[in-house]
Amino acid sequence: MNNQRPARPSIDGRGPALRHPLVVVVVAAAVTLAVGFAPMPFWDEDEPRFAAIARTMLETGDWVVPMHNDTLAVDKPVLMHWCMAACYRLFGVSEIPARIPSALAALATALALLRAGTVWFSPRTGVVAALAWIGCLLVGIESHAATPDAILTALTTWMTVLAAESLLGPTSTGSNSTGSNSTVPRGASPPRLPAGRAALIGALGGLAVLCKGPVGFVGPLAVILPWVAALAWQAGRDPSASVGRQMRAAIRAGLGAVAFIRPLILILAMLAVAAPWYVAVGLRTNGAWPAGFFLIHNVGRFAAPMENHSGGIFFHLLAMLVGFYPWSCFLPFSIVVATWRATRTDTPAPERRGLGLGLLWLSVWVGAFSLAATKLPNYVLPAYPAAALIVAATATRLVDRGSVAMPRWLAAGLGWVVFGGIATTATILIASRHGLEGVTSAALVGLVPILGAAACWWGARSGRFDPLAAMVGLSLVYTGLAVGPAAARIASANALPRLVEQAHRHAGGTARLSTYGQNTPNVVYYARGHVNEWRPEQSDRALADLASGGDRVLLVTEEGLRKIEPNLPSGTGIVGRVRPLFKDGDFLIIGRTDSPPARQAATESLTR
Repeated sequence: MNNQRPARPSIDGRGPALRHPLVVVVVAAAVTLAVGFAPMPFWDEDEPRFAAIARTMLETGDWVVPMHNDTLAVDKPVLMHWCMAACYRLFGVSEIPARIPSALAALATALALLRAGTVWFSPRTGVVAALAWIGCLLVGIESHAATPDAILTALTTWMTVLAAESLLGPTSTGSNSTGSNSTVPRGASPPRLPAGRAALIGALGGLAVLCKGPVGFVGPLAVILPWVAALAWQAGRDPSASVGRQMRAAIRAGLGAVAFIRPLILILAMLAVAAPWYVAVGLRTNGAWPAGFFLIHNVGRFAAPMENHSGGIFFHLLAMLVGFYPWSCFLPFSIVVATWRATRTDTPAPERRGLGLGLLWLSVWVGAFSLAATKLPNYVLPAYPAAALIVAATATRLVDRGSVAMPRWLAAGLGWVVFGGIATTATILIASRHGLEGVTSAALVGLVPILGAAACWWGARSGRFDPLAAMVGLSLVYTGLAVGPAAARIASANALPRLVEQAHRHAGGTARLSTYGQNTPNVVYYARGHVNEWRPEQSDRALADLASGGDRVLLVTEEGLRKIEPNLPSGTGIVGRVRPLFKDGDFLIIGRTDSPPARQAATESLTR
């Protein structure tokens, strides 16, 4: 094995500097994000729901009270709706403008990681961390979704970075110092944040509270406060002191951490940004919105599973193996190495503190949501920037120092990358046999990790190709294709938007749509108007609604149609049907039909 490779930029400052890191990150991230913007309808429940709320704000001019299908929407605050509505105003109402805020937020997070990785480790680490973030699967999905998670993550990441960098300086070139270059003098409290920076962090926290509630403000503080307290305690620690004195020192360190963040400025800035809207929406809804949001969608989601989104204590750890792919293949090893280096006294202090912050950052977000009863993979997206920093810092140190030609950790990690590519292909092919039709070509995206892993292997063995550059490249190409062209192909199975469009065509323009026993946000968004929702016990009202005009159509399931078919108004029948992905039965549109053969076809369709 050849270890004689050209010198590359190293984590400790030795070697040639990486040229134009900002340009590299912006261009690579922008291209990857742009590839992911393939035209496709909204997915799942959240995207069309949030998009419909934003469209209603734009149409009504009421930017205070979020409404969905003329019903108060209490599940999320308003920042995301504002961002989407603003893009609607600039670019028109469609799927792509609704998704632009998430893409911009993902880019903002990448820039925060570039800043943090560059200052705390090296420019190369900053670039790798930023592009590892852009190039992992869940970030690719969330950066192209009309949901609030990418926006929340950008805000919490910048809050954490801006607060931490006051105590983290750049690693000195060739430094082998231990604690001597500490920014917290022995026995002293940490220096306080500048007032302007505290106000900026508080304002970002206010936007995060407007984005997803109190977690946007509390989460970053739960990372920063114990980290600053630990630094202060270590700086003033006297191993020979009595237990009582050490406890008093720990208390002083905690109080110093609180003083460090300037809590009064921080909280006032947060309230100045977030409180006006919360007060306004509370007054406008007579307290209904705050009660629904805080009691149901905060306390309720933590205490009990909602919408069947549950999981065990290890749910989020396992979900990150998929969501952080392909970089998750190296994350466990990187955590072990980072923990080892963060506890060694011969590790340069800025690097030690940066690794400690990353580990705490990851642990707080994953740990907190692991305790919550309701679980979804996107809940811990704010932990992904920390994971990107940890992997980047570990990888650049090992690769740039030339100590890695074909080590076992790289071989094991690349083996899992290959397995992920095979699993991607197998998953799509299996799904194509269970309702996901016409997507076989999308399975080719699974070849990207396999070919990329081979490039990493060859580069590490030959010394002629940077294995880390190959890893960055494969992650960007895989994620870009997976959430772009491949996802657009898979989106053909998203049948409900097509069914609603068929109802509009049947009505000769815009149909007045009602649902019986089944409604989804997809139906509401693509209906382009109010949708009457009739429960199973309201069949008489559903039928009367259907008979009220030629532009009236009724969306039902096959089971629902069986209940109302004997009483269908004369001249009505099935005018459209689709089988939504992974559903046991068809969804049908019932509308006016003029010919007896059409009514006969509707009857025959029920017996197929």
